[in-house]
Amino acid sequence: MPRIVRNAIPLVLLSLLLPGCAAVNQMAALRLVTFEFAGVSDVRFVGIPIGPGADYSTLGVADVARLGAAMLSRQAPIELVAHVAATNPAENKVTARMAGMDWKLFVEDHEALAGRLADPVEFRPNRTTDVPLSVRFDLVRLGSGGARDLYNLAIAIAGQGTIRKDLRLELLPTIETSAGPIRYPTPIVVHRLGSTQ
Repeated sequence: MPRIVRNAIPLVLLSLLLPGCAAVNQMAALRLVTFEFAGVSDVRFVGIPIGPGADYSTLGVADVARLGAAMLSRQAPIELVAHVAATNPAENKVTARMAGMDWKLFVEDHEALAGRLADPVEFRPNRTTDVPLSVRFDLVRLGSGGARDLYNLAIAIAGQGTIRKDLRLELLPTIETSAGPIRYPTPIVVHRLGSTQ
């Protein structure tokens, strides 16, 4: 076999292996990142902001009318931002990169919404990064009763008041490699546990 061909073979094999090695390294770096449910913010139910101290008895006439109209139409959207805290430990020493992420939100084991974070995110060593997920779904699918019942359910989802609903996120990050995007084989599950106090 000519020497040029013999020398070329290792180079070809190396070029085939490098994308796989890079993918393994990127996957390993991202696997060291820990994810936690960091709460929800900017909650609005049928356009009504829900924050600390929210209570049906304190709603104004316009908000009560808005809730009534939502009950008649059987469309009661709740909007919120679910926050995921991603921590890359200092010992990783590598910036982990996530090209995107598929996610599902569950409320008390009922799937409320599935979505995708399309923007890439970098996780630098020894730093916690907030990954906000915009959520909007119809609360009528998850609850029953009148306007007060659904409003109280929205308060519980927001984490306000004495009762909170258990929220669960299932995350499937994707890394970008020279061989194309590779998605996590199994979902990462993070919780915000409910309360019955």
